[in-house]
Amino acid sequence: MIPENALTAFLALAEKGSFQGAARAMGVSNASLSRYINQAEQHVGTPLFHRSRNSSTLTRAGQEFLPIAEGLRQDLNRYATHVAKLRDRGPGVLHIGCGPLTTRTLIQPAIRAVRAVLPDLRFRVLVSAYGRPLDLLQAGQFDIFLGDLTYTPEADNVEIMVMQKRLIQFVANRDHAIHDGGPRTLAEVFAYPFASPYLHKHWRSTLTKALGGDVQAEATVSALPQIESDDYHLLTGLLSEPEYIVGGVAESFAEIMPTGQAKPVSMAQEISWNICAARKVENTSLGLEAFWEALAAHKI
Repeated sequence: MIPENALTAFLALAEKGSFQGAARAMGVSNASLSRYINQAEQHVGTPLFHRSRNSSTLTRAGQEFLPIAEGLRQDLNRYATHVAKLRDRGPGVLHIGCGPLTTRTLIQPAIRAVRAVLPDLRFRVLVSAYGRPLDLLQAGQFDIFLGDLTYTPEADNVEIMVMQKRLIQFVANRDHAIHDGGPRTLAEVFAYPFASPYLHKHWRSTLTKALGGDVQAEATVSALPQIESDDYHLLTGLLSEPEYIVGGVAESFAEIMPTGQAKPVSMAQEISWNICAARKVENTSLGLEAFWEALAAHKI
């Protein structure tokens, strides 16, 4: 393998055409550059430059070696990039992508279970209502995804585990007018200001059908939500006043319910949310296997 300094010196001199310019580009002395060029020529076994007082040009062998050296430099750069990513991600860091409705229901207990056996494992949890999560999984943005997998493209080497169906709950301040009277329809709920995470295409289609599937239903759903956020601390904070209705699963409201400040809306219609977990078959790790097993233990 050609020494890296010799490779860098060859490419610098081929580009600059002078020892002084190449040495300046590398940040070394002319004598050091000359030594590196000699190493390159010894490695190849033939002179690579025609030297003159003011310039240096490639010999025929140097011209043939140039694309080889450029390819090698690209390979070394890719190697350094991948190694840096491995150091950052490594077996000691688990990157989890998840929808906002899963953090309390599944992410928290799974992390607790994994840390009991792998206390040094680090977790990076990326919470968002992802529209195309399997694409991001394939691209390596995270090691595992947990959430709504209604959008399922052709995904080679991806394992999907259906976790559970959860009922969606609508919650409002205890003094909200929605609590007056009997069980409410979705149309009655959405007549008030509504707050929720991002509603992707599938959810909008589901709500439109539940509202009757007509033009009025489409218009109602297209205006939802009035406040959109994937942060449930923000959404549940809206329940301090009798204005907004917030949608989520029961665990999303675990902190506010005991205060008596808000309560679920009694519903005449029920809609559920499908939760799945996904991971790539290859590139597994001890931490990923442990987290996957912890999720499997919570399947219904």
